[in-house]
Order: sequence, then C-alpha cells, then structure tokens
Amino acid sequence: MSWQTTVPLLLILLAGLPHGATDGVIAQYFAAKRLLSFTLFIILYSAIAALACIIWYLAPFAGLVIFVAFSISHFGMMDTSESAHLPYRAIRIFAHGVMPILVIATAHSKETAEIFLILTQDDASELIYLLKIATPIWALIVSWLFFQGVLGRRAAVEIGILTIILTLLPPLWGFALYFCGIHSLRHFRKVIRVFQPLKKQFYWIIFAISIFSITFVLTMAYWLTDANFNNSLIRATFIGLAALTIPHILLIDCFKALHRVTKHREPT
Repeated sequence: MSWQTTVPLLLILLAGLPHGATDGVIAQYFAAKRLLSFTLFIILYSAIAALACIIWYLAPFAGLVIFVAFSISHFGMMDTSESAHLPYRAIRIFAHGVMPILVIATAHSKETAEIFLILTQDDASELIYLLKIATPIWALIVSWLFFQGVLGRRAAVEIGILTIILTLLPPLWGFALYFCGIHSLRHFRKVIRVFQPLKKQFYWIIFAISIFSITFVLTMAYWLTDANFNNSLIRATFIGLAALTIPHILLIDCFKALHRVTKHREPT
C-alpha cells in the first residue's frame, strides 16, 4: 500500500466527503421533526445513490462521464454562488467547474489515464482527449474573465493560482486539495451561514451520516479488493463519491435547497 495513494484518498474521505453529510441537516430542517418525512428522504437519497452504483457497475465508462459532467456543473455552481447575480453565469460555471478536472487530466495525462483505467476497467483516453481539446477554449474564457470587473479578476486569479498548484501536485493530491480545501470548505461555510446558529443535533446528524458514508466506501473497497488494494481503494472512493454526488447535486443545485432554506428563514 502506497502512502502517496492512501493519504490523499483518506483526506477525500475524512475531510471532503462529510460536506455532503450536511444534506441530512437540510432534510431534517424541511422534515420539521417529522420522522417519517426524514426517513423517506434518506430512503430516496440512498436509492438514487444505489442507482448510480448500478449504472457504474453496468456501464463504467458512462458512469465516469456522468460523474465528470455532474462534478463540473456542481463545482462551478458552488464557485460562482457569490457572484450568481452577474451575467454570463453559465460561462463562468464552466470556467470554474472544469478547472480541477481539466488541469489534472491535461497536466498529468498518463497518471490520469491510469486512474481512469482503474475506475472503468477499460481505456478512457477519449475523455482525456476531449478535455485536452477543451483546454484552449477554457483558457480563453479565463482570460476574458480577468477583464469582467473586480469579481471576475479575482476569480481569474484564483483559477490561475489553482492551475499552477494542480499542475505541480500529483493527480490524487491535487484533487484532494481542491475537493477538501476549496469545494468542501466553501460548502460548509455556506451551510453554516444559512443555518446559523447550528444546533447540537445538526452536528450529530453530520457526524452520523459521515460515518455511514465513509464506512460504505471502505466496505466497498474491501469488497472490490484484488491483488492491489490501492486500486481497490481508488475505485471504491471515486465510485462511492460519484454515487453520493448525484443525489447531493439534485438537492443542492436542482432543488436549490440552501436557497429555499434562506428564503424560509427570512423574517416576514
């Protein structure tokens, strides 16, 4: 077992995955202490996650493409949430959201191809090729973003700094840095701001769901174990992450749960 693989994956599990556990806090808020409503939410959430696992099992490449596409949209939505009022948000979502995946895949194409091979058990070079084709377009958009006022300039500088860092770091370390230090942290801050002050039960909900999610991924790693445990841990982490990402995105980006909570909590 290589620590260069294990440590960033554990960071993703322990420091990144729990941000999705805040979905339980949102569910508890809307359920308003109705146990049946909260239970139905957990069942539906788990069913969607299970469906994502089944899709990945039956069609691994399609599962990877869906995961990448959803992640790009979700990362971009979160990174532009503070500037959602500005025009051309769809373009800015793409510039932010595709950055971690595109930079890692193009700067470390060989290592990324190996990771994709582990995830799909097949050649996924077409996906890396597509990301490479998109790179010049993305670079032009980031350059354009620099001239779109103070917030645009700040965003372009952030993207530029992260691009350099992700180029220098190994792929798993780079993704762990972005996922834990940027995306998850921003989500936690937003949830805390919306639900301030947080009640003790919210912390317990986050803790309980985090433990369940991490146990689910580690169990999957054990179930997928072959001659190389590192490969099994990579598969389990990203397939588990993909499975939990789909219902998380449906709740946060499609249902706009945090926005609805904010509106509901506003004094009338």
